Amino acid sequence: MIGKAIPKYRNTIIGRINPFVRRVEFGGMDVTACSDRLVEDYARRNFVTAGGWALEAMAIDGSPTAQKSATPGVDAQRVDPLTGDYHLYALKSGTVTRNSDIIASIKQNGRKAEKLIRQNRSSGAVHLNYSVLTGKGESTFEDGVHRPSSAETWSQMFDLPQDQALELALAIAAEAGKLVRHDASVHINALRLLVATYLQTEEGSDQMDWEFIARRTMQPKSAWKDEDSERHKRAMAALNASGYEPYSEGDEDAADPESEAD
Repeated sequence: MIGKAIPKYRNTIIGRINPFVRRVEFGGMDVTACSDRLVEDYARRNFVTAGGWALEAMAIDGSPTAQKSATPGVDAQRVDPLTGDYHLYALKSGTVTRNSDIIASIKQNGRKAEKLIRQNRSSGAVHLNYSVLTGKGESTFEDGVHRPSSAETWSQMFDLPQDQALELALAIAAEAGKLVRHDASVHINALRLLVATYLQTEEGSDQMDWEFIARRTMQPKSAWKDEDSERHKRAMAALNASGYEPYSEGDEDAADPESEAD
């Protein structure tokens, strides 16, 4: 994921810098130190994101009845073999702040999935579940949406009692963790070089150009497009001069998720 982010660094890192909060946070740090922090934050977010994808895959692949849903916004679906009821899941890796927009989206996607199920002449009931895979201790029902606890979610997916389901999930994760390669330093260092070179006030400077960041993040593209292009050329020239070899599909180290991001 980090290797694939190299060509997109202006969208994934530069364009998301908050010139208010970050300037206060970084204080008087030079551009290299700021770049290190920005890339570190990005790498950590990517690890969380990749972990969420892995947990979702583990829940579905480890289930005797669940499968990936083809409906956008619905991550998994399973059919209860005893009742014929359909259970649709929006799977989340951890607790997040829910608001009315999220719930409305879940309901809308659930209705789309239910319509497809009805077209297949299924007579079973359809249940929509907002399932958090870790962090939710109690099961609730609100706004027409089931919110099973994390333990209940794993129990439903694995078709096991809750204690056994959790034990199995943790055991799978522990074994999978042994296969994850954690060293993405080559690509992280490349990102640091790109970001630092792009953000310096001028070539060779050690100062962050906060004024440009403010223009880039708060004004129309026409106000900063040309300067953005020049900064990008400067950054890519520095990267090429470093001898960095770009990510390729056969590069297993680069393909390993080192960290979420966005």
